[in-house]
Amino acid sequence: MEKLSLARWLTMVVWFIFFFSVTAASSGREILPNEYCSSPGVRLYWKNHHRHRMVIDNGLVQVTLSNPKGDITEIQYNEIGNVLEIHNGESNRGYWDVVWNKPGTRVAYDRLKGTNFRVIMEDENQVEVSFTRTWNASIGNYTAPLNVDKRYILRRGSSGIYMYTILERLEGWPDFDMDQIRIVCKLRSDKFQLMAVSDDKHRIMPAPKDCRRGQRLAYPEAVLLTDPANPKLKGEVPICNFLYLLSNIKITLLNFYNYNCWIQVDDKYQYSCENKDNRVHGWISQDPPVGFWMITPSDEFRAGGPIKQDLTSHVGPTVLNMFTSTHYTGKDLNTQYRNGKPWKKVFGPVYAFLNSISTDEDPMLLWEDAKEQMLIEVESWPYDFPQSEDFPSSRQRGSVSGQLLIHDRYNNKRLMWAGSAHVGLAAPGDVGSWQRDSQGYQFWTRANKEGYFLIENVRAGEYNLYAWVPGIIGDWKFDVNISVQSGYEMELGVLVYEPPRNGPTLWEIGIPDRTAAEFFVPDTYPTLENKLYANHPTDKFRQYGLWERYTDMYPTQDLIYTIGISNYCQDWFFAQVPRKTGNNTFQATTWQIKYDLENVNRTGSYALQVALASASAAELQVRFNDPSKRRPHFSTRLIGRDNAIARHGIHGLYWLYSINVPSYLLRERNNTIYLTQSRSKGPFCGIMYDYIRFEGPSQSNT
Repeated sequence: MEKLSLARWLTMVVWFIFFFSVTAASSGREILPNEYCSSPGVRLYWKNHHRHRMVIDNGLVQVTLSNPKGDITEIQYNEIGNVLEIHNGESNRGYWDVVWNKPGTRVAYDRLKGTNFRVIMEDENQVEVSFTRTWNASIGNYTAPLNVDKRYILRRGSSGIYMYTILERLEGWPDFDMDQIRIVCKLRSDKFQLMAVSDDKHRIMPAPKDCRRGQRLAYPEAVLLTDPANPKLKGEVPICNFLYLLSNIKITLLNFYNYNCWIQVDDKYQYSCENKDNRVHGWISQDPPVGFWMITPSDEFRAGGPIKQDLTSHVGPTVLNMFTSTHYTGKDLNTQYRNGKPWKKVFGPVYAFLNSISTDEDPMLLWEDAKEQMLIEVESWPYDFPQSEDFPSSRQRGSVSGQLLIHDRYNNKRLMWAGSAHVGLAAPGDVGSWQRDSQGYQFWTRANKEGYFLIENVRAGEYNLYAWVPGIIGDWKFDVNISVQSGYEMELGVLVYEPPRNGPTLWEIGIPDRTAAEFFVPDTYPTLENKLYANHPTDKFRQYGLWERYTDMYPTQDLIYTIGISNYCQDWFFAQVPRKTGNNTFQATTWQIKYDLENVNRTGSYALQVALASASAAELQVRFNDPSKRRPHFSTRLIGRDNAIARHGIHGLYWLYSINVPSYLLRERNNTIYLTQSRSKGPFCGIMYDYIRFEGPSQSNT
């Protein structure tokens, strides 16, 4: 063999050092090349030679899994022997679970515990293990009728563990419903006290015991903190913290505020997030400075589309990855398996990432590092290292592209670009059915300002192409099914969306963006405030108890809105809820819209477009110029169970109603539309409006 020259040998050494420096940096911990080389690769062994405790170790993290159940019982990292809650039982630290029930029976929790274990891959660069459970009728009363394959992957140089599961239902299996699929990681409460879910949502959190001894509020998940143990939550700032802030220029005054303000109400739903924004969240231990983060690089396996909201992290300290749930949707997003239809789906992989810094650095640097790691994971999707044949690589996927235009002849006679449109592929169904789909995969993107879109890395299969456009009402669906094939790029060309429209706009209230965020959101009561949102006006709706402010503002008479005079940002309450009348009783409310018409066209029909951003046990009745009419001119009937009002969501599911208004119901002066939310069994019954538009007759009738 030819001997290497000195120059060539040195060049190889330099590249070797550079490569492993980059690898170490991406793992969240700085590792010297010699340290990396001298440490072993990924190893799998039995803890203390005990066949019920399996350990995967790569020198950065050491993960212990129960065998054959497949729960995560221990994660050793940096100076912490176990980042998971050591006071919990081993089955209550890191686990998967589902909420399910047979039709007509009560819901039950299934921890998806495995009964068999096998090694899928084992070498110095990667270990992948599998914990499986095969369902049969003899255990059907105790576990969901699903085959389960839970997978864990630990890679060399990776400061965390990848997790995914494959759930399968075979043909002919019994009917059942499934409300929720998730991963739960419960961290040590004596270490992890600083939670971060976004750049502007991070703070010291109360301990579980603070919530247990606090006062439960009207919505059971919310608690008023009466005596938090941590002095920082009482507004007391230890002098050592103050001196540290003065000496460390990396911590800003904003961080000082966030670390040391008093939470008076805590509610896990106050930290919810839309799927499209839910990429990384977690907790920080400040002694030693260690971060634990849940990174979700793709939404393809999540239910309900890009703006479905769900839980992130909350008091526990608890870290979640919610794959499906009925939060902010109600049973409309319940997964129903019927008529023996087979089903199979891969959830994940997701990445539980750990990182650390030195003790003299700002703890929020861990959050910044976690965001950088998240971008690396997103860029790497779909991963090429999972060994399941059910998870296709990028080479096995396809793409769909095109340009979406809008034809709204009463807004612009020319075709308009569908700028920033949400465009996605989801299971075949009706227009807008994607927001109620929980069984299939979904792939979404945002169009550019000219309406061009590219949906990449799509699994092979049959889909419909859906879209909705901020500023435009309604949903769009391409009228031809899309068959995505492995390795195939599909170009659809120019597509045109004609949104619902009867005639020209005579007046409108709000912005058609599927939320009630533009309407008036009041201040909450000072005693119920979560200080995290005190200086975040765009997230003001996350405060607890806002529904009760309606009764304060309208104690005897309901909201009246006058077109041309009122301002929806100030005069349109964000939610139409019942009025509290005392003794835990409530009264239905009727809002009025007053307007004039210059000329009433007696030969044509008008239209009222009503888009709802949320509905919870509600019924909207609409009457035109006759509030005493026994039967309303229009009713939605009972709709919605999304609980977005109680859960501080500002939107749930989207509802659109195009209401025909015969001209004989109208007059030129002093018209009034009466909007009655007729259900009043509790304080959370109600609706949030997205947008209301009154349209004149079409030109063909003028």
